[in-house]
Amino acid sequence: MEKRISGEKKGFACVDETAKKWTPAVWKDFVRNGPTGTRLPDFSRAGYGMGEQPIPEIESPVFNVTHVRFGAAPDDGKEDTLAIQAAIDAAAAAGGGVVFLPKGRYDIHQTKASPYLQIRSDRIVLRGQGSGRNGTTLFMGAPGEEGPVRRLGTVSARIEARHHTALAVLGAEDSNELAAFTQDVVRGQTDIPVTDTGKFSEGQIVTIVCSDPLIDPTHPAPHKADIPVQLTTPFTLGPVQKDTFGPAVKKLSWIAGIEKIIDAHTIRLTRPARFDQPLGYTPKIFSFNGIQEIGIEHLRFESAWPGGYRHHKPFQDADGKIIRTAKEQDYLWGGIWISSAVNGWVQDVTFADMTQGIILSRSAQWALKNLTFTGQEGHAGVTIGWGNDNLVKNVEFHARLVHPVTLTMTASGNVITNCTTHYEGRNLHSGTDTAMDFHGIFPFENLFEKMKGFYVCPGGDLSVMPHAGVRNVFWNIEAPAKITGYGDYAKDSFVQTYDFVSTSSKMPATMYEHYPQAFYIGIHRRGNRPVTLAGSTEDRHTRWMTVEGLNRPDMAIPSLYELQKKVLQ
Repeated sequence: MEKRISGEKKGFACVDETAKKWTPAVWKDFVRNGPTGTRLPDFSRAGYGMGEQPIPEIESPVFNVTHVRFGAAPDDGKEDTLAIQAAIDAAAAAGGGVVFLPKGRYDIHQTKASPYLQIRSDRIVLRGQGSGRNGTTLFMGAPGEEGPVRRLGTVSARIEARHHTALAVLGAEDSNELAAFTQDVVRGQTDIPVTDTGKFSEGQIVTIVCSDPLIDPTHPAPHKADIPVQLTTPFTLGPVQKDTFGPAVKKLSWIAGIEKIIDAHTIRLTRPARFDQPLGYTPKIFSFNGIQEIGIEHLRFESAWPGGYRHHKPFQDADGKIIRTAKEQDYLWGGIWISSAVNGWVQDVTFADMTQGIILSRSAQWALKNLTFTGQEGHAGVTIGWGNDNLVKNVEFHARLVHPVTLTMTASGNVITNCTTHYEGRNLHSGTDTAMDFHGIFPFENLFEKMKGFYVCPGGDLSVMPHAGVRNVFWNIEAPAKITGYGDYAKDSFVQTYDFVSTSSKMPATMYEHYPQAFYIGIHRRGNRPVTLAGSTEDRHTRWMTVEGLNRPDMAIPSLYELQKKVLQ
């Protein structure tokens, strides 16, 4: 194994270690040993182009949706979906290009029978002239179609109701086997022995798949599972968590790149393995046949959603008649759906009066940056499920949401940085809150950093517990002054759960067990009020958690992601 950190320790010298600032011991340990054992993960390759390339400024060819060839007309009150789709299809036929929407309001999906905008080909950029009220607005007039809402990524995107958004980015979901591992791989390893490297090329995107040899899809049981146990230890799985060790996780996959072909039987991946992968998992490498290089920028997504949101509840009139179903309220006023896509970006985009903002499913290496959520209360902002190594940066939450940021379904290596909530406290009527949400099926090794006004108040039903998998990192986070959470017992706790009865003590004191092996570094709180972890304000290192600098905001390393990029790339 090659440690990319080797020979690069000089980057550590850039850290300010003056008397007024402090440097976490976990960082020093990472510099010495890399992302091995149970140490800090490596997040340095998150984002578009693995964080090494700027988002490109594509200039041509341009397909102006108002051109007579397509016929869109802003501000005329008429449906523009087919005209914009024609421009997207023309760009696809040309091998890519910029689909340009001049300023104004374009009406899309105005009735439930209307079509949706879809991107299904590489190298297409959907570009407006600004995300403000005077820029370019895509106005969604009707909710998506009623249909099954399943666990994210467990079925084809094309039969998941949530893909009926204002804009759907839909990549192909097929793949071809390229090679298999020939030796056990341990966490932190980048060089992978394989059967044959003849089908690989440097820079190629691939999907790695491991299969749990113990899971019986027809008769799942907590003692018949290996991968879920490894990625939730020391949490003890029980019969109620039937989906955590069920058929949905029989196969665990993630997307990576081929950095180098070392010889006829060895490749180097673009980032280290995030967990041990013995040959008993039959790890194999498949082609990634989804779409690449999609850009969505300088746009405003707005809808006719009238408000009155309540979490998982229908909207009823004064007589109790259901006007809007709970499913519509939660899922069917969506902005952007992205599945089976890599190396894309969404930048300078506003979501106004949407109950669901962006969903990333089975996608990797996206940069979602400079986003704003505004208007009516709603369900979720940015949701990542079964996706890895994506970057979410500079997001402003003005609209109250239940889950401003959600990680679920084995999401890993994602970086959420520099996000701010502009409201405080839980609304007990709507369920909206300032939450970093882990929604079950063990999302692991993700980084939340430089977050302002957030704490961990997750969701998910009992069958997918614990909320999170191993080694999630919370770094330099300002918790809100008001922590309402799941009850008075939890009001000062940075991490919470409604399911504390599944923890070892069956009491709120062990709520932290839903975040096994987590790192809490530099957590503090607005208004100089103390925040607690497991009822304590003390730093500590246990098999469950590493806590450093609790209630100390003066870190010498404000961004773990940026420093790892400097040191490791």
